[in-house]
Amino acid sequence: MPNTYCVQCGAVNQIGDNDCVGCGSYLATQPAFATSASSEWTAGDPHEWQPLSDPNRPLPDIKSFTVGHVLSLTLRFFTIHLWLIVRIVFVVVAPFEFFKVMTLAHLQQDWWTISITWVLGGMCNVLIAPALVYALMKVLETGDAPGVNESFRWGLTKIGRLAVCAALSGAVQLLGYALCVIPGIIVGLTLALVYPVAILERGSVSEVFTSSNELTRGYRWEIFGAYLVLGLVSLIVSVPASFLSNNLDSVPLVVLLAVATDIANQMFTVLSLMMYLTLIRTPRPGTSMLNLTN
Repeated sequence: MPNTYCVQCGAVNQIGDNDCVGCGSYLATQPAFATSASSEWTAGDPHEWQPLSDPNRPLPDIKSFTVGHVLSLTLRFFTIHLWLIVRIVFVVVAPFEFFKVMTLAHLQQDWWTISITWVLGGMCNVLIAPALVYALMKVLETGDAPGVNESFRWGLTKIGRLAVCAALSGAVQLLGYALCVIPGIIVGLTLALVYPVAILERGSVSEVFTSSNELTRGYRWEIFGAYLVLGLVSLIVSVPASFLSNNLDSVPLVVLLAVATDIANQMFTVLSLMMYLTLIRTPRPGTSMLNLTN
C-alpha cells in the first residue's frame, strides 16, 4: 500500500490513516496527503522534521539491547545505506585526506605532526557525525533518505555542543590511557554514547556525560564486545588499504584508499547510534524514558 508523509513531522503513514503515527496530527487537514518532497527540511519551517522527536514511538526493528542485535543492525544499516554514508563522508574527508597526502605526509612524523593529524581527523568526525545520525534517523523513522545538503544543514546546528563533548571525552580518555590502559578503556566504554546523546538529546554538556554513563551502566562488557567485533570487521578494509597506501605513488589512489578507510570507520558511528537507540528501549528497574528532543 502506498505511503503518505506527514507535513508536520515527516513520518510515514499508510493511505487511509486518519492520524499521523509520528505526531498525531489529523492527516485529512493536511494538503493532499503530502509527498516526501513536501516533508523536506527547510530552514525557517516551523514544522521542520526532527529526528527522535517522540522517544516513545516504536522504530522498525529496534529492540532492547543485546550485542547480537546491535551488531546486526549496525552491519545491515551500514551496508544498505552505504551510498548515503559514502556521500556524507566524502564531502568532508576527501579535502582533508588530499591535504594530508600533499602536506602532512611530507613532514617529519614527530609528535606535533601526529597531533595535528589527530585533531584534524577529530574535527572531520565532528562534522560528519551529526549529518550521518540525522540521515540514518530520517531513513529509520520516515523511510525517506535525505540529501547531503539537508543532512549537513541540520548537522551544523549540533556542531557546537558536540565539539565540546568530543574534546572533553577525548581528553579524559587520553588521560586514562596515559595513567594506565585499563582506566582508559573503562572511560571509553562509559562515554561510548556521548556522540548520539549530544546530537539527539537536550541538555548541558555535563548532562550529556551523565546520560551516557547511565545508559551504559550494566552493559559495558557487552559494549566492549560489540566494539571488539566491529573493530575486527573494520580491519578487513583498513589493513589492505594501509598496505596499498604505503606502496603507491599515485596521489589520487592514496587519497581514495584513505577515504575508503574513513568510510569504514563510520561503522563505529552507526554502532554508537544503534546502541543508543536500543539502550533507551531497554527496561531498567526504577528508571524512566530520557527526555529527548532537538
